[in-house]
Amino acid sequence: MTPPVTVLLIDDERMLRETIAIYLEDSGYQVLQAHNGRVGVEMCRRQLPDLILCDLRMPEMDGLEVLEVVNREFPETPILVVSGMGALRDAIEAIKLGAWDYVTKPIEDMAILEHAIQKALERARLLRENREHRQHLEQVNQQLAQSLRQLEEDEEAARRIQFQLLPPAQQHYDAYEFSRALFPSLYLSGDFVNYFVIDADHLGFYIADVSGHGVSSAFVTVLLRSYMDRYLEAYLQNQDQAIIEPAETLRRLNQDIHSVRLDKYLTMFYGVINPSANLLSYCNAGQFPFPILYDGRRAKYVESKGLPVGLFTFAEYRTEALELPPDFLMALISDGILETLPQPNLFEKHAYLLSLTENMEVNVESLIQQLKLEQFSTSTLPDDVTLLLIKRRTKHGRGNGFIR
Repeated sequence: MTPPVTVLLIDDERMLRETIAIYLEDSGYQVLQAHNGRVGVEMCRRQLPDLILCDLRMPEMDGLEVLEVVNREFPETPILVVSGMGALRDAIEAIKLGAWDYVTKPIEDMAILEHAIQKALERARLLRENREHRQHLEQVNQQLAQSLRQLEEDEEAARRIQFQLLPPAQQHYDAYEFSRALFPSLYLSGDFVNYFVIDADHLGFYIADVSGHGVSSAFVTVLLRSYMDRYLEAYLQNQDQAIIEPAETLRRLNQDIHSVRLDKYLTMFYGVINPSANLLSYCNAGQFPFPILYDGRRAKYVESKGLPVGLFTFAEYRTEALELPPDFLMALISDGILETLPQPNLFEKHAYLLSLTENMEVNVESLIQQLKLEQFSTSTLPDDVTLLLIKRRTKHGRGNGFIR
């Protein structure tokens, strides 16, 4: 049960003080009373109230002195001043000194006072949450910085860690086959790919390309995997449905990546397959080239646009749906491939990629050979290249071998 909000009422007018206290207590507040500023400050130090309501004109210690002490010792505690109509100049001075609001005497409508209290409490709550959020981000950034230093200290260990986060090179779930290959242009990759079981009715997969190269970009891929695992775990704990809703997943990921302020963003295609309906729900956050879908007759690009993840806080995403053919091949290739192809322009490069996928017998190994990726070493590849193939062949189902 949430404890009541505690209001410290400091006023030398006994009748007014008790009238306000009765009203606030009837409204659910816990009220502490002090008959002058000195006693009020002592009670504030002992009781730590949620809000202070303080008269300005009082003996021993006036409201301005109380305000000075409270702002110095309890800067997050909201303090509202009460002033007579003839003391508005003092009230304005109190606001300049840090009072959150003021209420004039005589208080003819207690609802006005209660509204001012509620407004101040809401502002205090938001300030407290912002402070806690900043502290959390600072802690996260410190952890990220430490992890980044560890990556820089041992690139070989970092490479092993990164590649251990990748799914098996080939995996099956009933008639669906997933396979992948990743060729980093540096020792560590800014590309990432994953596929996984969500539940009996959903399979998830994504391909992502982080801006830039090297350790910092590779670290974002680790962060990406961590966030996606967190969304999956939340779904399995029946906490939310985001992981089966591609647009919501990318919206949350956009907020999470942006909040850690690594000055990195990523393009990403995230899809969720419903095997029983052979239906694909997907969302594209700037991933290019578009996925290629071959239905047994012809190959075509599944065109869909969206803003990258982690670049703009205002980015919006939309889930799209596609009924998949009974048998199909889907190929997702990161944009690093475009720098390796010999064709003179983008149109011919895209046409060539389509031509490579117009065959159900295509696999990752044959694509690697046709794209001549084996001729590149880590140091000569212009950009990271990732291949992700998804295949469904109703006549060649492999049984449920896809294990999360």
